[in-house]
Amino acid sequence: MRLNRGDRIAGVDGLQLRRYFQRFGSEQVNYATVMDQLSVTKRQAEKLLTELLKLEMISRCEFQHDKKMVSYQTTIRGNALKMAKAGKPVTRASAEEVLRNFLDRVRAVNGRQELAHSVESVVVFGSYLSDAKRLNDLDIAVELRAKWHDDASFQNYRNASLDRARARGRRFRNLVEEVCWPQLEVVSILKNRSRTISFCEWNSLLLMEGLRYCVVFGNTRRVAGLLKSGRCVELTEQH
Repeated sequence: MRLNRGDRIAGVDGLQLRRYFQRFGSEQVNYATVMDQLSVTKRQAEKLLTELLKLEMISRCEFQHDKKMVSYQTTIRGNALKMAKAGKPVTRASAEEVLRNFLDRVRAVNGRQELAHSVESVVVFGSYLSDAKRLNDLDIAVELRAKWHDDASFQNYRNASLDRARARGRRFRNLVEEVCWPQLEVVSILKNRSRTISFCEWNSLLLMEGLRYCVVFGNTRRVAGLLKSGRCVELTEQH
């Protein structure tokens, strides 16, 4: 997904809404955070939430922290906006180099014993599998495999991961991010701040109907069994 300057979603600036989702999309989408971040009235905030529900970009959280105020979280569509690119398209040659470097980082991650997860599979899809010479971004989904087998080993991995993050000066925005950090640490290493890479959550990928994809790392037959409605292609079919 790509955003252009001036695009509007549910009546608000698309880039502003993207920043809001990136900060509060996990479980803190509510009229209070909308009022604060988008500088609107309570009535305007509630209207926006209603529109976002209609667009299926948010859904009500299963667990409500505040009984006086309903909280929402981003859906697959909302997450797509969170990951939307706003920069200029890249050349195919540039995207191919980004993918090669990404796969190098995958192999490096799998060689690091201190990390809590290793990479099981990597799938590319979207415009990279088209004939376009200039691409919006490089759509990638990564399946991670946990290394722990019990609660004690999980805590060891988690504590070590948090220690590394804090040593680099990282501050966690909420408890969810802190709990998920061992996985997010690996994702952060893989992305390496690349503006070209657009990550799709693995579970979201599995819900996509008729997806055309290519397995660039991992067991192709196994992934095909998970994406039964999709069509697996080889890069040689395109280039």
